[in-house]
Amino acid sequence: MKNKKKLFVVSDIHGHYTLLKEALDKVGFDNDNPEHLLICCGDYFDRGRENFDVLKFFERLKHKVLLRGNHEDLLIKLLQTGKVLPHNYINGTMQTLTDFFGKYSIDPIDDTIDFSGKTRMVDRVCDFIYETINYFETENHVFVHGWLPQNIKTTNQLKRATDSDWEQARWIKWTEKYDGARPLADKTLVCGHVPTFYANKFDKSRDKNNYEIFYGNGIIAIDAGTFDTKHVNVLVLEENLI
Repeated sequence: MKNKKKLFVVSDIHGHYTLLKEALDKVGFDNDNPEHLLICCGDYFDRGRENFDVLKFFERLKHKVLLRGNHEDLLIKLLQTGKVLPHNYINGTMQTLTDFFGKYSIDPIDDTIDFSGKTRMVDRVCDFIYETINYFETENHVFVHGWLPQNIKTTNQLKRATDSDWEQARWIKWTEKYDGARPLADKTLVCGHVPTFYANKFDKSRDKNNYEIFYGNGIIAIDAGTFDTKHVNVLVLEENLI
């Protein structure tokens, strides 16, 4: 049976709730409409200053598909170990920790997090991340965060990949794998992770400062580089679910 929906696809929000909400309102997304489905291709937090608002927004969504990004992998490991590593500073995770647990939750001496009295919030964030999935497939598209695991060329191979394979794939830059040929033989790949201004590499007529959605051969890249551009791309599709 066909199950047609209007899909609203975003990615790499990075703690920018207001920008996300404005972009969705602009294209007519209605959380109360059962025919509307919001898909996020990962990287909900870090860098921006509205991480808790982003969390609440996605928790309240009625019709959603939440994919996991590489920043969710980093955050879940940090919550599990309580140990802040150098890359957590580089990737903007410290702002997320401040938004979720308060600015005094991090011990600057030994780079550990004090979760005393905050276990419910830890569980809440972990539950949200555990809800995310590796990929999502519709009739004509496959949605991921970064790229496909190695040697995946058709959709019937997707289930062969392990969670570890997908975790590695979330770090892969589409700009380093896309060569003008279709990534999947039978469907179009939709991804985020790397801002679309790099698409000038594949389309010389495209301005180097263009962060709009890139439509390539069998690929649609949607990361607007929101932290820098203060813009969120929303890909709108009408698609049958499977």
